[in-house]
Amino acid sequence: MSTRSTARFVRYTISGHPNGPVSLHARCMHEGCHWVVLPTADHERVGRAMGHHTASTGHALFFRNVEELAVVTLTDKAEQERRADANRLEYEHLGGAAEDARDSA
Repeated sequence: MSTRSTARFVRYTISGHPNGPVSLHARCMHEGCHWVVLPTADHERVGRAMGHHTASTGHALFFRNVEELAVVTLTDKAEQERRADANRLEYEHLGGAAEDARDSA
């Protein structure tokens, strides 16, 4: 018995979920400074806080992190359909056991 595999290039698109939360936080990178802005959805507040910190300390270098709910989608419609068909066949082959177990839990 032999196994054959096929490699194909698949392109994805990554975007922010339109209803997902977005939060921002920052921290000062000046050596020995432990100043931070805790995660918040108020982006203007983070910018103002960074400006105030720079004005009062002279520290001007920050790490600013943005977190959002991301959605990954296949860009090729045919590949989406092929995978949906493969998942449906696998589900049918398993007798729907995974879904049935979840429904009864």
